[in-house]
Parts: sequence; structure tokens; C-alpha cells
Amino acid sequence: MMPEDSTTRHTRQAQDRVNGPEDDSRSHGAFTLIQAARDHEAHTTASRQLRRPGEYLDAVRYMVRHHPRATQTTIRLAEALAARMPRGRHGHIPFCVDTTARELGLKRRTVLYHARYLRELGLLVYVEHGSRRNVMRTRHGANWTREHGYRGTATIFAPVAPRAWDDARGHRIRGQGYTARLVGYTAMARSAAGNARTPCPDTTSACTPSVMPPQPRISGAGGRENKDSTRRPASRTSNRSHRPKGTTGWTAGQTAAAISDARFVQLHTWWTQGACVRQLAYALRPLIHAGWNGSDIARELARWTVPLRPRDVAAYVASEIRRRANTGTLYLPDGLVTPYRQPAVSTWDDNETPFGPRYARMQAWKERAFRPAAARAASALQQMRQALAARPGRRPRAARPNGVPGAHPENVRLTRAEIDTLMERSAAIPACTTLWDETEQAAEQRVEREGHSTWWEYAPSAATDPFQ
Repeated sequence: MMPEDSTTRHTRQAQDRVNGPEDDSRSHGAFTLIQAARDHEAHTTASRQLRRPGEYLDAVRYMVRHHPRATQTTIRLAEALAARMPRGRHGHIPFCVDTTARELGLKRRTVLYHARYLRELGLLVYVEHGSRRNVMRTRHGANWTREHGYRGTATIFAPVAPRAWDDARGHRIRGQGYTARLVGYTAMARSAAGNARTPCPDTTSACTPSVMPPQPRISGAGGRENKDSTRRPASRTSNRSHRPKGTTGWTAGQTAAAISDARFVQLHTWWTQGACVRQLAYALRPLIHAGWNGSDIARELARWTVPLRPRDVAAYVASEIRRRANTGTLYLPDGLVTPYRQPAVSTWDDNETPFGPRYARMQAWKERAFRPAAARAASALQQMRQALAARPGRRPRAARPNGVPGAHPENVRLTRAEIDTLMERSAAIPACTTLWDETEQAAEQRVEREGHSTWWEYAPSAATDPFQ
């Protein structure tokens, strides 16, 4: 029998410690830890994006057995991160080490270690690295003042699922990397779900396959239907409204004309090509509503001098139109572009803005908390000095005699007369060449005195005449 590999042994120990022993039907294959830092980014990872906490925790509980150092603490950290996923539309997770450590009752280094384990398992990727850049400056722009304060940039993680978990669950995946999509299940996954009789999820809300993946169909008990169940009669009218909420009021003809203009813009603007023409038409609606045609819009977009192709062309166009309209470089009728919310600027002494009363309350709190103590400390110091000065029998300290007449030790700078006096009493400073000459002469004298110097001359022998 061959000796058991140490890596496999530690992996099995971690598996038994986290999930307990289980049958061989869910045995995993070989998995290589993702240790290269370049593979921990969202644009380079081989894992696909997840947006549901339940799926993410299922992937975590399955993948922790592949890491030799992952423990129950790793799952606790993943559960804390999964609780933050519903806060964002894309499921991204803001990560603060100190806050997470206080939440879980762990040390800071422990949280960093287990976050690295999740990244090595392909369960977490970086969307944005944290820095000390002030987010408030970026948010308020030129209107930023000191009253807005400082807030550093947080680290943003994206929960992802490695391909090993998808293969073990029988998921059919289309695409590669972070943008891969779940499109179905294999026959093995359907049979396993049918035997487990997993209830179907709620599919009343319309979701894309990335958000709400299609679930395998599960038949009833024994494949028989209930004969006593009454069918809902067919109705011509539906309770569901045909008009979506928040509609802009554009007709089908206006939308088709906007799409035609957007297609013209794509043909004449290189960095808009390849984007969704419907999304681009929706982003260009302020310009189209102002009466611009396709050539006018293409001419305006050509003036923007975009050096690289944006990742999301429609979002960039909408944001740039709004920014230019609010800064005055793009003139549009009022009401077409939502203005930026300008923060109220306080003069620190009024009560009409949120900053005025808050600053006044802060100053009043400082007055009550700190200034009385500081005043008492200053008074006690003054009384101590007076008591020491009035103490009987104290002799004043005599000043130290100074060798330079007229010099003042308490001053840093010397007068010109004091400098001349010092130069007269001090020896002249020799030059570097003089020092080298004196050093060489002293060395020669020392060698001659000790008798270690020997002078010899090489005299070669006379050559013989070859003609003699």
C-alpha cells in the first residue's frame, strides 16, 4: 500500500472537521488552489458571478473541503459576507477588516487569513481594491469642503462560484469567467433533484438566468397528479399590467426612431460599436427629445475624444450627457436631465443647514467635556509655579561661565563679533590637500624609522652577441 499524500490527508481532515463524513456520491475531484494574485480579480477569474446568498453558501460549504486550512471560521466569514449581498444590485460585498472582525469576534489577522482562503478557493474576487483616497472628494467634486469629512475607499468583493462546484452540481454553463451564465441542468442533476424532492423556487418575479437560474422540473408523488384539483378557468383579462412601472411615455414609433438614430450613431462613432443599440437609444433620449437627429448626435459624441472603448457604453453616454448638461458644456432644455444634488454649504453659524446645528452641538460638547478640564490643569500648573517661586531658602541658579565674552548661550545665533572672537582663539582649518601631504610625510617617516622600507632596482643582464 502506498503512503497517503499529506495534502490529501489534510484536505480530508478539513472536510471531516467542517462538513463531517459523507458518502462517496459527493466525492470531489482534484482541485488546484488559485494562489496567483492576478487570478483574484473580477476580469481575470475563471469563476462565474453569483447574486443569491443561498447559492453562494452552498458553494462555500462544498469548496471548503478542498483547502487544507479552511475551517468552520471560513464558513462563518462567508455567512457574514453573504448577509451583505442583497444590499447591492450585483451582489457585491463591501469589506472592512475591522468591522468584520468586531462582528465575528475574531482578530484582524484571522479575518484576512480566511478571506484569502476564500479567494484561493475561487469564491471571492476583487472588484475594487481599498485605498486611502477620500470618497467624499470624488462624490462632491468641486463643491467639497472640510465639513464633508473624510472616508476612505473600501474593498469591494464579488461572490463567485468555481467551475468545480458547477460540475459537481450538474450545472450547464454558457460562457467563461466572471460573465458565465447558468442555462440549465444535466440529467444527473435532474434525477438527484427529483429524488430529493426539492421544492421549486418562487419564479413570479422576472429574472435573468444569471440571477434566477432555471430549476429542474419535479414531478408529483409517484408521478401521479391529484384528480380532485380544480383547474383555474381561462380568462381573457389578466391582473398583470401591460405597462411597466416608471414608463417614460414614449410610443412604439418614437422608440423605433430612437433606435434608428442610435444605429446611425454606432456606424459613425467607433467606441459605441458593439454595444446594445436599444440601451444606447435609451441613453440618447435626452438629445433625441431635444430635437437632435443622428448626425447631430454623432457629431457631438465625436467631440468627446474618448481614448478607450468604455466597458458599458450606454451608462457612459448617460453619465456624460448628465455631467456636460450640469457643467454647462452641453445646452439642453430644462427638465430633460436630472440636476446633481448640490450639498448645502454652511457658514458654521447658521441654523438653516444640516451642518450649522451639528457643528454648534459639537462645539458645545467640547466646551462641556474638554475645556473645563484643560482650564483646571492650567490653573493647577500656574499655582505650582507660584508655590515653587515663593518657597523659602531657594537660591537662584547661577549661570555657567562662558569662555567667549559677550556670547549668549540662550540664543541660537551668534553675532559677528562673537564669531571673530572664536576664530581668533581657534586654530586655522587646513585644506584637504595639506592634510593629505602631512599624512603621507608622517607615513614615510614612520616607515624609515622602523627600518621596513627597502629600495631595490632591477638591472637585467647584458645580451650576448650572436655573431661572436
